Parts: sequence; structure tokens; C-alpha cells
Amino acid sequence: MSKNIPDVGFDILEVSDTFVRGRIDLEDMATILFDIDEEVSQVELENGTIGNEDDDDCDDPSIRISQIAWLDQSKIAKKMIKQVVQQVNSEFFDLNIKDKPPEYQYTLYLDPDDHYDWHQDHYEDDEVDYRRTLSLSLCLTASDMYEGAELFLRDGNEFNVRVFKMGFGEFILFPSEVEHRVNALRRGERCSLVVWYGYKQDSKGFK
Repeated sequence: MSKNIPDVGFDILEVSDTFVRGRIDLEDMATILFDIDEEVSQVELENGTIGNEDDDDCDDPSIRISQIAWLDQSKIAKKMIKQVVQQVNSEFFDLNIKDKPPEYQYTLYLDPDDHYDWHQDHYEDDEVDYRRTLSLSLCLTASDMYEGAELFLRDGNEFNVRVFKMGFGEFILFPSEVEHRVNALRRGERCSLVVWYGYKQDSKGFK
């Protein structure tokens, strides 16, 4: 348990070899959302990109259209979410998530046709100093506040595609090599927090 942070309540809704879906208790989600909203209200949103800014297709609208903010504060929310992730990982995945995530991404699907095409959060040939192993998507919007923007996830193979209409406080955790996409928004808006957990590595990939 993190200092000054009570145990976070959550329920597991579904488990497969590829993902774990759950929901954080309403009272705890209210605390998380308040902390995140306080920071988001003070930052300027930017266009979501793909991969590195040096890539030719980093801002290709056929692949991704969304607004994002990188959260540097929101310490209460981060600690509460970390509790949930550590418990779920320990029980179901046992992946290496020993180092603090360097990035916490607030994502907003706001305009019709905002989307994110099929992608992975980590590829084996990525040359990075932080190895993403476990991805989190936490929905910050009630399901009746938007249409579209469903999360698609390949569950085990390319032919078995699962579709999730995320609700407030609902999260999905999955290994970062799993392919997923976000369908085009049709109405309203959907906000989420996306975090990649993992470990630091050197240029040769050693832990």
C-alpha cells in the first residue's frame, strides 16, 4: 500500500490469456478523476502522434486522430492506479513492471472520426531505453456519454477480435505486444488514461 493512499477497490470482470478487464470502485474513481482533471485543466492538449516524431507517418490522420496531454503530476491518481496494476499483474501476468512509467497519457476522442488504427505498444525491434511490457487503458467517461470509440483487441490470434464499449472506471490490462485499435468516434467524447508499465533497459536490451 502506498503511503497515505488507502487500498483501492476494484472488481475483475473478465479474464483471458490476452487481457484482464476490471472496474475500479466508484468512490476511488472519483478521487482519481478529480486529480487528473485538475492537471488537465492546466495544460494544453496536443495532437496524438504515432511512434517517434522523426517518423514520416507520425501524424498520419489515416492512422490516428486524437488529442492528448502528458501528465507530469496527478500523483494521487498514479499511486492509486499503480496499486490496481500491481495486484492484477501479480495474479494474472507476472510481467516485469519494476520501473516507474516515464509517460502517462491522457487521451481524448472528441470529434467525429477520431480514431486509432491497429497498433502495438511495443515491437521487438524497438530501440528504446524503457521496455513496455504491460499496457493499461482506463476509461474516464461514462458509456452513455459517447458512441463509437470502442476498443478492439486481438485475443490470442488475428481472427479473434474482441470489442469493448468502455464505461467509467473500467480498465483493460494487456501485454504491450497485443494488437489493438480504437474505432471511430460517432457522438460525444471519450477520455481515457493510457499507461505503459515495464522496465528500463540498456541499448542492447538487457535489464
